[in-house]
Amino acid sequence: MRVLVTRPARQADRLVDVLEDAGITVSCLPLLHLKAVTEAEKIAAIKKQLLLLSQQDFVIFISSNAVKYTAEFLAQHDLKWPSSLPCIPIGGATAKAIEDLGWLLDRVDECINGRINKCDTESSNEEEKKLSAYSSEKLLVELSQRDVGEKRITIFRGEGGRELLADNLTSRGASVAYCEMYKRQHPNYGSEQFEQALGQNLAAILFASGETLENFYRHIQRDELQAMVENVPMIVPSERIKNLAEHKGFNNILIAVNASAEGFLQVITQQLLK
Repeated sequence: MRVLVTRPARQADRLVDVLEDAGITVSCLPLLHLKAVTEAEKIAAIKKQLLLLSQQDFVIFISSNAVKYTAEFLAQHDLKWPSSLPCIPIGGATAKAIEDLGWLLDRVDECINGRINKCDTESSNEEEKKLSAYSSEKLLVELSQRDVGEKRITIFRGEGGRELLADNLTSRGASVAYCEMYKRQHPNYGSEQFEQALGQNLAAILFASGETLENFYRHIQRDELQAMVENVPMIVPSERIKNLAEHKGFNNILIAVNASAEGFLQVITQQLLK
């Protein structure tokens, strides 16, 4: 069987390795490109924010990419990360990226991890599966047990991300700022290249974000390829992205327990290779 991976190129490496090790043929069609912020005024603003980090109570990293681009920026501009600043991650890959740098990891999720871990491979409890997804929604559940009133929080992310976290934390009395370290770009494939990626023996398409799904939909609308893929299984990591896919007219959507390589592999082996 062949599956199509739509993650940004450098972010897809581990997913491809895990799937290929399981005997699955993988094609890659990155539907999102990531690039460091380069504009002089934005670089100056980021420097100013980083120099004031010691005044923050904690920071949140939206993804491992946010960690990576922050670390690269610090190195390029000879800046130091505050060693005592708690860093809250979204997802296991983000937590590992923080730990690898030696930054202070705040595992706010430990209060519910005991029951979440049980559902990684075998639980049929739908509520636990939803909570185990790597998402802003999951983090808000975890932070609901923490007093954030008057806390100063910086969220590290790419330009133009979702506002859910900041809106919720602000409504609870926190002072929230964004530090946007990279930009997202939508690649524009030619019709022939895009149709070829959807061709022979395609068993599933993997989407890690709503943004990649949106760009996929834009291409198939442009090239009138909806009928070619409307019944192909779409594997997504959350109920939110499933709802988006259904709204776009896709008929066969499967939900992974999270956006990790193991999460996607689990769906493929349990639901497509039966």
